[in-house]
Amino acid sequence: MKKLTLMRHAKSSWADSDIPDVDRTLGERGRKAADLLGKWLETSGQAPDQVIVSSAVRCQETWDLVSENLSKAPEVITDAALYMASPEEILAIIRKSATGENVLVIAHMPGIGSLARALRVDPAPAHTDFDKYPTGGTTVLEVQGEWSALDFGTTHLDTYITPAELG
Repeated sequence: MKKLTLMRHAKSSWADSDIPDVDRTLGERGRKAADLLGKWLETSGQAPDQVIVSSAVRCQETWDLVSENLSKAPEVITDAALYMASPEEILAIIRKSATGENVLVIAHMPGIGSLARALRVDPAPAHTDFDKYPTGGTTVLEVQGEWSALDFGTTHLDTYITPAELG
């Protein structure tokens, strides 16, 4: 069974309010969270074999730190269209680009959290943070069939976790 992991980028820095949003970097808390998420992906057996990541700096930095903890380097696709994409746009990118057995998508709110809610057929997890999908929020979904057929309400929830639970 295929897995789709949807991750919101880790906590960004607001130290420089003049920097364009797409160029914001991770803050110290975000760097720690991304490291913890990478360790969790590796140790929990959720390590991706393909990654689709937004071109925004905070998403790229999240991926860089996550990847440092993985024993195998996955195929990585950077897609600028993921920046502030809607759930429908993210879904279209996954349908077009996903080829792996365990695909990780790193993107932004509100799209990534809304997509996590819309894809699953199961009730929402009893996790207090699932609806707000905080930075670093990560959902692992079980996917049956081809990526091109992925649609809303067709996956099963495997796991939802936040960095706060990991460290």
